[in-house]
Amino acid sequence: MSLLLRAVIIMSLGKLLFACQDVIIKELSGDYPMHEIMTIRGLVSIPILLLVIHFTVRLFTLKMHHPGYHVLRGVIMFMAFMAFYVALSEISLTTVTALFFTAPFFITLLSIPMLKERVGPRRFASIGVGFVGVLIVLRPEAGGFNPVMLLPVLAAFLYALCQLLVRFAKLTTPPAIMSLYTGIAFATLAPILGLIFAGADPNSVETASARSLLLPWVLPESIDWLWLSLTGVTSAFGFMCMSYAYQNAQASRLAPFE
Repeated sequence: MSLLLRAVIIMSLGKLLFACQDVIIKELSGDYPMHEIMTIRGLVSIPILLLVIHFTVRLFTLKMHHPGYHVLRGVIMFMAFMAFYVALSEISLTTVTALFFTAPFFITLLSIPMLKERVGPRRFASIGVGFVGVLIVLRPEAGGFNPVMLLPVLAAFLYALCQLLVRFAKLTTPPAIMSLYTGIAFATLAPILGLIFAGADPNSVETASARSLLLPWVLPESIDWLWLSLTGVTSAFGFMCMSYAYQNAQASRLAPFE
């Protein structure tokens, strides 16, 4: 099996895991503030990733090379997912996902100046076909523009930066360790965001996206603990899959498969 094919298969698995996560978070977004969901997601992913690291590359390899890039990547990834899921609390999963599929455009275009990759007409054609698919999906809602629809596009741009940063900085850190630092970023930044919005009145805003940031933290119900924990599981293994894929194949070659 070629390295590219292996990367595509593993990336596809990662996308499947994140798709499952999207459905769970969409269902929970009306009851819990987004920063609480992101905090639990990060906290659950950390011990899982520590176990994976222990049984694969050992914990002594946790020493970080290029710490600045890892911190930057964690912050950008947190911003990307917050933008995506805040939008998800207001508009349909189909629409948010379709808008997020602008990420391959950003990955392909940014790979030219950032990674000096050559992108031929066939790759641009495959990206173009994907863009037509985005337009087809969005057509039912073309009559009314909602500013919240810009958030998934912002998320796609930030996501593209994160994936390109792996190859730009030549990050050879094992995928589990890269994912661990991302989980730590989520578990650190989300509570800070919660403190910033603490005490705000969610009834003072009309949109569900803004309300998802202003809701107070609440103790999850028993069944919700299960769903919230699953977001951490899918996050841990999803990030590992995506990190592996972009470490082992050209970004512009992977982008059409996104």
